Amino acid sequence: CHVFFLIIFHFSSTTMTTNQQALRRLPLLTEINIYIFTLTFAILHVILQPTGLEPIVASVCFGNLFGLILPYLAIIASFAHIFIRPCLEFCLYAGAYESNVLEYKYVWIVCVLLINMAVAITDTSHRAVEGADYRYNRSRYLDDAAGKFWDSCEDYITTTVVPWKENATLDPKRQYIFACHPHGIHCTPLGQFHCKGTPFDKRFPGICDNKLSGLAASIVFKLPGVREFFLSLNYIDASRAVVEDALEAHRSLVICTGSGEESLLTKRGEDVLVLSRRRGFIRMALMYGCDIVPIFGIGNSDLFATYSWAMGARMWMQKKLHISIPIFHGRYLTPLPYKVPIQVLVGEPLKVPEPKVRGEKPDDALVDSYLKKYIERVKDMHKQHTTDRKLTIR
Repeated sequence: CHVFFLIIFHFSSTTMTTNQQALRRLPLLTEINIYIFTLTFAILHVILQPTGLEPIVASVCFGNLFGLILPYLAIIASFAHIFIRPCLEFCLYAGAYESNVLEYKYVWIVCVLLINMAVAITDTSHRAVEGADYRYNRSRYLDDAAGKFWDSCEDYITTTVVPWKENATLDPKRQYIFACHPHGIHCTPLGQFHCKGTPFDKRFPGICDNKLSGLAASIVFKLPGVREFFLSLNYIDASRAVVEDALEAHRSLVICTGSGEESLLTKRGEDVLVLSRRRGFIRMALMYGCDIVPIFGIGNSDLFATYSWAMGARMWMQKKLHISIPIFHGRYLTPLPYKVPIQVLVGEPLKVPEPKVRGEKPDDALVDSYLKKYIERVKDMHKQHTTDRKLTIR
């Protein structure tokens, strides 16, 4: 089945643009998996768009983001049944599919999983900084159709971007660190920075397509199915060495500062931030002279209902193993998020001084001073745009 997709992938990739050729290199299996997902989402767009169900299905996929390995296996099985069966029976004999595929279905399903896990464990492409950009090309039919499938989430979860003032601008030539809050189950504000055409990109043109990378935990890139989603976008590893490489290459960064710990603390009707001890992004901004732009998603915490069962054990896993396992559900006990509008607040950039030596570690007192300034700015943003929401900063 993967050989079949390799052939399609080869012939459909012969018209790559110059921009695509500059993208970071990924393992061949990862490229094929990305193509499989792209093809699937494109087919879903064509089928569902006329029915009006596309926004709901896309939102379910969004809610089930970290369970993409299960649909991935279902997709492989479906395409094998649709395409490989007639090929085998035409080339070999009647019943070849049943005797060679179905009879050993558990064997090849396990093999597909093991191969993907091996690639995920050994691959280091998520640590590559150059070319870590959005991979889809909207001039190609499949990429455009798949992109429209995900865009339809906006029809279900309405997102509006609210800048700090009406005539606010961000200089595309500047280097920024965009700090997003709160994490929620999924950090929805991060989606504003994935590619061109988002509400943020329309409001602040020139930022999303100008050397901008998102940061994600290392464990994300070790999960088959999930890693393909993040590698197809502009995400890189959130380790300090990779972050320094990205800033040294004059890339702007998007980070959810509360990480998995903040995800575990998500509560509907309340915004809980893990921020008072998060000095890392402040230190990096001071080391490289990057202005810090606070981003706050009002309503992001309300998309899913959460539970505190076994919180002690789950928090221990997050701190010791960096594995975050929130317990949540959406509407009707499914991954479908509750239909809550999201206001993405864009705060005024916190300007930092230019370092005497780029990359030199700043004084701890200076870091603490700017962290306090930043927290006060976040509090002011929240207070200005909400009246009945509690803000807790831990």
